[in-house]
Amino acid sequence: MERNLSVTAEERRVVVNQLPLIRQISNEEHLRDMVIETWVRVWRESGYRDISEAPNVRTEQGDDDSLVRHTNAVVRMVKAAAKEIQQVYGMNLNYDVLLAGAFLHDIDKLVVLQRKGNLVEFSELGHKVSHGDYGARVAEQIGLPPEVVNIIASHNYIIRPGAPVPVTIEAALLAYCDMAAFQAFHVMTGKGVYKFS
Repeated sequence: MERNLSVTAEERRVVVNQLPLIRQISNEEHLRDMVIETWVRVWRESGYRDISEAPNVRTEQGDDDSLVRHTNAVVRMVKAAAKEIQQVYGMNLNYDVLLAGAFLHDIDKLVVLQRKGNLVEFSELGHKVSHGDYGARVAEQIGLPPEVVNIIASHNYIIRPGAPVPVTIEAALLAYCDMAAFQAFHVMTGKGVYKFS
């Protein structure tokens, strides 16, 4: 486990203020700290002064969603879905793993997407790695549990042939909540349901 990143108080403040439900991850085994470290590590690699500047989707029209807003939406959705699944089926879910994965599922968008004027396009790194792989690799280096790494790596298995598949209920829930949030934004902006080729 790699634990040599020193998150400054200001970096921590920015991440926690922008992603407030991160406080709900218990810090047993330093899980919350590792999620924050992952955000800071990838943020430092990006060209953004603030994480709120990072886009969530490629676009040619300048109407992209922000990564922070999308992440917060997915976290709220997956928490609600997990609560319902737990009540209906009487199963116990690991909320810490679920939340950690939800906060990190799109972390690599900080470095695989870039703004160029009104455009959002793939960065040089974005042309070299598949979305999800880079974030999963960084999370693994920092020492996040395998279940969290799987959530990150498999969250887009629905649309990405060859992507790892979810190995837990938490990972499956995240994948579908992420897709629902993406499609809802796409419809909300007047573009209709996105058809993946």
